[in-house]
Amino acid sequence: MYYFGSNGDAITGLRHYGNNKLEYYGADHVQYRNRYYTAAKNKLYYFGGNGDAITGLRHYGNNKLEFYGTDHIQYRNRYATVGNHRYYFGSNGDAVSTNQPQTEADIIGSMRVAQKAQQIVTVVQNGGSTATLKLWQKQGNTWRNLLTSSSRIGNGGIGNSHEGSSTTPKGVYHLSFAFGKGATARTAGMSYRQIKSNSYWIEDQNDRQYNTWQNHSWANNKNEHLIDYTKAAPHNQYELAVVMDNHGQNNGSGFFIHVKNQWPTEGCVSINLSDMRTLVSHLGTKAYVVDVQNPSQLKNY
Repeated sequence: MYYFGSNGDAITGLRHYGNNKLEYYGADHVQYRNRYYTAAKNKLYYFGGNGDAITGLRHYGNNKLEFYGTDHIQYRNRYATVGNHRYYFGSNGDAVSTNQPQTEADIIGSMRVAQKAQQIVTVVQNGGSTATLKLWQKQGNTWRNLLTSSSRIGNGGIGNSHEGSSTTPKGVYHLSFAFGKGATARTAGMSYRQIKSNSYWIEDQNDRQYNTWQNHSWANNKNEHLIDYTKAAPHNQYELAVVMDNHGQNNGSGFFIHVKNQWPTEGCVSINLSDMRTLVSHLGTKAYVVDVQNPSQLKNY
C-alpha cells in the first residue's frame, strides 16, 4: 500500500487522517502493517492488519499485554484502567503480571513526580534515625539507579515536621540548588553557591526572609551561620549540600541533603562526602527528593 500526497509524490513517515487515525509509511514508501515503529523520544506505535495505529489493549506472544493511549503511543512505566481492571505497564511496555512484582525502576517510573523529573532521590527510612538514599536517573522511558547510600535522618525519623522538631519532612521536594565550602562544584546543570563568612540560612520565623539563604553582616542566633558547618569533621556538614525546597509549606526550615557525621540530623538527610559528590555531579534543574517512612509510600508521590 502506498499513499500519494497532493503533489503526487508517495509519502514517508506518519500520516494522520480521518477521526484520530494514524498510519505510517517507511523509507520505501510502503505502509506498515502488523509491525512496530519507534519515533523520536522513544515513542512506540503498533500498526495493525489494516495499517492503522492501534489504541487500547493489545494481546500478543505468550500471554503478553501492552496498551496504547488515544495518541497511539505505547504506555511505559504507568497505569491504565480499562473497564473494571487496572493494569501497570513496565519499562518495556508489557503489563506486569501478578506473579512478577514490579521492579524498583518500575515503581519510580510510576510515581507522579516522574512525569516532570530527570533525577529522583528517594530516602526510605529503615531505622529510628537512619535511611537508605537512592539516586535515580531518567534514561528514555526507563529509570536507572546511579547511587545507593546509607544515610542519617532526623532524630524524629521521617514524618510531619515543624520548626525545631528534628524530623525529616515527609513528601516530595524540588532540589533547587547546591552549596558548599569550595568555590565550585561539578553538577549536571544545577546551580551552585559558595558559602561566605556572611552566608546565613534564615530560620527566625518572625523574619520576612524566613527559610531562605541570605548574605548579612549579622543575624541573630535563631539563624544558621552556614560557614560554621564547613570546618573540620565532624563539623563539615556543609562542605557540600543540596537544598530541599520546602519554601511556603509551613513545616520547618533549612532542610538539606548534606555530609554525614556520626549523629542524627536535625531534620536533614546526610550521606558520606564521597557519595555526596557523586550525587551532586548528576543533579540538574529537574531534580526532586522523596522522603518516606517505607517503600510502599513512594507510590503516593
